[in-house]
Amino acid sequence: MAPHAQYNANRFDKNAENPADYYKEDYHRSIHEVESSLDNSIHFHEPLRVHVERVVRQYFAMLDDEMPTDLYDLILKEIEQPLLSVVLEKSRGNQTKCAQILGLNRGTLRKKLKIYGLM
Repeated sequence: MAPHAQYNANRFDKNAENPADYYKEDYHRSIHEVESSLDNSIHFHEPLRVHVERVVRQYFAMLDDEMPTDLYDLILKEIEQPLLSVVLEKSRGNQTKCAQILGLNRGTLRKKLKIYGLM
């Protein structure tokens, strides 16, 4: 496992009521560490799928033998909000242009922007 993705197994209490809370905290910390390492990394020019694969592998490594639930939704939510935010910024707040760039209906875009508090 890469040094920036270390998982502190001592923090996980197998008797905890909701062990997913421990994973989420470490997962989000790992995401931020990965993002900061990408800024000055030789991996910066790799395709997006390579970055996603790396992060998903790190997530599974942190879980050890535990199997997550709703991973698809978790990944989509982690990707969707920054995607919307950056494209909205690049379109200078023009929702019609943003929707065109994303290939979304403007109404769908507005619904998603409301969900993430971007409106």
